[in-house]
Amino acid sequence: MSIRYLSESENYKVYSLDESVYLKDKSNSKKISDYEERDELITWVYGNPDSALLSWDEKFVVVGGCGITIYLIESKECIDLFNEPNDITWTEGVYQAAGDDIHFVRFNVLTNTDKLQVVKLNIKTQEFEVLS
Repeated sequence: MSIRYLSESENYKVYSLDESVYLKDKSNSKKISDYEERDELITWVYGNPDSALLSWDEKFVVVGGCGITIYLIESKECIDLFNEPNDITWTEGVYQAAGDDIHFVRFNVLTNTDKLQVVKLNIKTQEFEVLS
């Protein structure tokens, strides 16, 4: 089992151990390079996560891979999108664009016809727009 670092901010680090994704609060830990039991399991991603981001304001985490998972850090709420068993959307490359408001993220999707699309997702409403 190896650690895969997915995203980092001033106060947090997101990493995965196989299909499990954890949030490390760096202020509660002297050791930031190894898995620790007190790190918070935030989601499980079928097939391993592709990417993740910590929002610029450190309010949420978004994990891409089998669908999209939004984790609200303060409330510890987890929202899963695009990963229904019979209708899975594979996502990759989660990011925040400089011109977008803080509650938007973008990610890539490979369609059933092998076309790459960029999707813009509103974290507050879970509404999305296909950009290309």
